[in-house]
Amino acid sequence: MSNGSLRLERASTELVEFSWNGRVVQGRRGESVATALLANGIRTLAWSRKSHRPLGYSGSYVTGVLARVDGVPNVRLDLLPVTAGARVEMQNCWPTPGFDLLRLSRLIPASWIQGGFEHSNLVPSGTALFQRWEAILAFLAGVAKPAEDTGEVPVPTARHVSADVLVIGGGPAGCAAANDAVAAGHSVVLVTRGQSLARYAQAAGQARPVLDERVQLVCGVEVFGAYREGELLLAAPHDPAQGALVLEADEVILAGGRRACPPVIPGMWLPGVMDVRTALIMAHEQSVAPGARVVVVGNGDQEALASRLRELGVTVVAARAVTDLRRVVGRSRVTAALFAKSIACDAVVHARPWIADASLTFQSRAEGLLQLREQRQSRLREVGAVVEADQVLPVAARSRHKTLLCPCFDVSDHEVEALLAQGITDLEVIKRLTSCGMGPCQGQPCWDALRALVSVRGGVALAGLARPTLRPPRRALSVAQAAGLTAVVEPLQ
Repeated sequence: MSNGSLRLERASTELVEFSWNGRVVQGRRGESVATALLANGIRTLAWSRKSHRPLGYSGSYVTGVLARVDGVPNVRLDLLPVTAGARVEMQNCWPTPGFDLLRLSRLIPASWIQGGFEHSNLVPSGTALFQRWEAILAFLAGVAKPAEDTGEVPVPTARHVSADVLVIGGGPAGCAAANDAVAAGHSVVLVTRGQSLARYAQAAGQARPVLDERVQLVCGVEVFGAYREGELLLAAPHDPAQGALVLEADEVILAGGRRACPPVIPGMWLPGVMDVRTALIMAHEQSVAPGARVVVVGNGDQEALASRLRELGVTVVAARAVTDLRRVVGRSRVTAALFAKSIACDAVVHARPWIADASLTFQSRAEGLLQLREQRQSRLREVGAVVEADQVLPVAARSRHKTLLCPCFDVSDHEVEALLAQGITDLEVIKRLTSCGMGPCQGQPCWDALRALVSVRGGVALAGLARPTLRPPRRALSVAQAAGLTAVVEPLQ
């Protein structure tokens, strides 16, 4: 890095101009908008819903990368490539990002806006007053401005893809499973969310796996739902102009690996905190560092990961065990990491604890009406790291510093502890009372943090705390893509 920039020296790619809140900035062609903004020193991309706390590019919380692009709201900047002339704006602010009066909501006592305040008995549903109240809430949350009239949006037609074997996940385990299946004479489709195979493995310094050329490879697609007991799976390309995919196979193999989940520690929501997968891929593929002074925390592997980041040109000032981290310090961004002593930094990269994405497995085996439970055997077979047991999330000791379990909805440990004091330990009930995990992340990683906190503070065994219902779609699906499915998916009669 040079001149205070987060761009790494080795990159030399064409620069293009786009705007952020009316200010012209530059990005490299091919990198994501979120990465380009970070490279320009812009860390806060959004505000939380109630208290308008700053949120940024973390790899963990989707809300932190949602913005308005060319008049269209709720666009994921981490998936949107930089294009010349794009108009990108912060969307949950008023009247302007530079003079956001909604930030005054931070002065409101937290007890006044805890979960449930939106549905006051003083404002009966179905009345004209209720409609005005809902409009005020939407305005205060910064989500009231609809999309600009951009004309008729084309509906991309969905595609039906079938094979003997469907493999979900393009890492080493997924490639190995696909190669074994095609070698046994089966037709195989491998679907990966990345634009290439094994992005994290390569960013971590591992060799790229070789995929048999007979395997049909589908990149840049997120499998978001398992329906009809897992016999029908639906997926959406990250490019909204492309149609959704309907996937059917005699055998489905899940090889999605695991994700680094933020520990339940104050300050882990601040702009500047990033999971290791996002940090490594960003440094390896897009030549941007997560910060100018980076602290890496992990569960035994922090030294190796810090060494890899240094190889990529990132300045790592310390590597520590995640269990020793007491707090991430900062008001609007990371300024230090507090262990036994404080270490000045502007970024904290967390590597572990690792948690499997249970969404598709849950959907394929769940039954019930109001609340789904995993009650039958899943027909989806898991391979690779996803079958390993989830690691326990560290939970910080009680303190005056709030730990946000759900940054999108400003749900803190203090709010959940108040419910625990009333004897409420059912996660589904806590979710509905607080709105924890009901934002665009759909509970991941918020419900893992909630489980860990309730287990520690409530004295309940972790195994006895079932996750709330994991419903599709897990990731973004545009209305146009959903409409395109009607020509391909036969409705149940």
